[in-house]
Amino acid sequence: MADGKLPPSVRAEALRLLGVSGEPQAELSAEMENCYAELLRHSSPRTIYKIFDIRADNDAVEITPELRLHGAALAELCRESRRAALLAATLGAGVDRLITRTQAESISRAIILDACASAEIERLCDETEPAIMAEASHTAPAAVKGEIWLTMRFSPGYSGVEAAESAKIIMALDAGRAIGLSLTHSGMLVPIKSVTAIIGIADRPQKRYRSCAACAAAGACPYRKRGAYCGDRA
Repeated sequence: MADGKLPPSVRAEALRLLGVSGEPQAELSAEMENCYAELLRHSSPRTIYKIFDIRADNDAVEITPELRLHGAALAELCRESRRAALLAATLGAGVDRLITRTQAESISRAIILDACASAEIERLCDETEPAIMAEASHTAPAAVKGEIWLTMRFSPGYSGVEAAESAKIIMALDAGRAIGLSLTHSGMLVPIKSVTAIIGIADRPQKRYRSCAACAAAGACPYRKRGAYCGDRA
């Protein structure tokens, strides 16, 4: 949990989500700090992950014979991975209630709060990855020598992978019981400020950024329309 001050990574991501380039005006900076402090007061961050042996074929990643995550882009990402971590994270229902209440009071403040919350859940996932790396190294098979490498964090909804695939991750992690995470019939995570993802584990360097070229949404992407992108590079 952050100490209440807006972390640089959350600030940068929230500004990107707000469509602000360059240094924001002082008024916006102050409002972001206030929103972030309020966000933390209502947040109950929780994460859960588990490492599985996997097999990637042309259009799916097999976690177990009964559990396959479908998507050609995901399969390609995990092509060199023999293991993967399934991850689920949430800021909790309190953040959802805060955003809903704020929408009735001030739309502009709710937009800033929503951006800060989206950036904060990504920070929570980022901060979980070192633990995943440490466990993956500690439990590496004897045949794996030297360093291990993680792929980018790939969530259902990316690159043609249906959002409904999140249900399989929730089931595999028992995330409903463990962190209170569920999925609606329309594929929306509840609480809303939550993430499910798969991270490939390989024995050689892996791609750690989202590629616009591989994304099914690139043609209608709102970020690209304004000259930006959602990953680490275009």
